[in-house]
Amino acid sequence: MWKSNRLAIMLTVFAYVISLAAIPYLPDQVAIHWNAAGEADGFSNKWLGAFLPPLLMTFLIILMGVLPKLDPKKANYSRFQKSYRIVNAALACFFLLLHIVTLAYNLGVPVDIGRLVPVGVGVLFIVLGNYMPKIKPNYFIGIRTPWALESEAVWNKTHRLGGKVFIAMGILSMLTAFWRGEMRVVLFLVIIVVGNLYLIVQSFLYEQQEQRDRS
Repeated sequence: MWKSNRLAIMLTVFAYVISLAAIPYLPDQVAIHWNAAGEADGFSNKWLGAFLPPLLMTFLIILMGVLPKLDPKKANYSRFQKSYRIVNAALACFFLLLHIVTLAYNLGVPVDIGRLVPVGVGVLFIVLGNYMPKIKPNYFIGIRTPWALESEAVWNKTHRLGGKVFIAMGILSMLTAFWRGEMRVVLFLVIIVVGNLYLIVQSFLYEQQEQRDRS
């Protein structure tokens, strides 16, 4: 697990380090959730606020290390090991950046959480989109429609398209940062829902085309 998750582990250790460094300067109550307008509306004590994100990152590392061993298609992981490692690191980097921004906010740094989150999600989607076509059939990572799991040809077509769609969703998600208030959240959700529904429908259509080609 160490070799495949090395960068993610290093990022998680760094998250613990900055949490320890920030604890003496944090107020007793810290913001951990923000509403659509970017206003803090959820709070916790500083110890939970400072260490919950690194704990979640730790859980993610363990989960990503265990999943390949549980997957019935475990043999396929060796075919996209590099991409799996990059996806793991990208997720860890995303959570680390959220952690840094949250700590900065609670330390009095004027950061606009409502704008930064869609930008971060957008960058994450773009990274995932670039590596999605390289992911091979498995039950835990990727666009796991029933039709893609039944046919590697359908899986490959779905993920080649998925790479482009995720990059487009990433760019559009970043653009939502320019809207204000609840409309930003609405647009963001519409982008995610429409993009994923499109991929599900296309995966089904790929399977139908494959059946026609066989007959």
